Amino acid sequence: MELSQPKINVNKIKVGSFSAELPEPLDEKKRTFVTIEADCYETSLRDNSDGTFDRIFRVKLNGSTIVKQEGNKDTYVCKSKRSPSQRLRAALYQILPDEEFYEVQLEKIIQNVPEIIEFLKNK
Repeated sequence: MELSQPKINVNKIKVGSFSAELPEPLDEKKRTFVTIEADCYETSLRDNSDGTFDRIFRVKLNGSTIVKQEGNKDTYVCKSKRSPSQRLRAALYQILPDEEFYEVQLEKIIQNVPEIIEFLKNK
């Protein structure tokens, strides 16, 4: 009895808690280089109990993921699956991290969409 190859629905690269879809499978025998576009949303210090600290930066994927394999001339650009509205909310929250202030400013943006669109047309 011959084993059949599984039908692959999607190829993904997963690093920690983030993943991105690939247009084709990676060569498992080659080193893979991954570059991500991310926003830092939190910084913390971890005490090493020896008089030193580690600074930890927590980031969220916000944009493209670039994947390149050693020896390959092809570079894959994998777009974030986050919708433009999710990315906009994340960008606003990055600037306005105080939840109450963020909500107030977001409401002002919603109320002034025509003026904002007109402003952006001239950019």
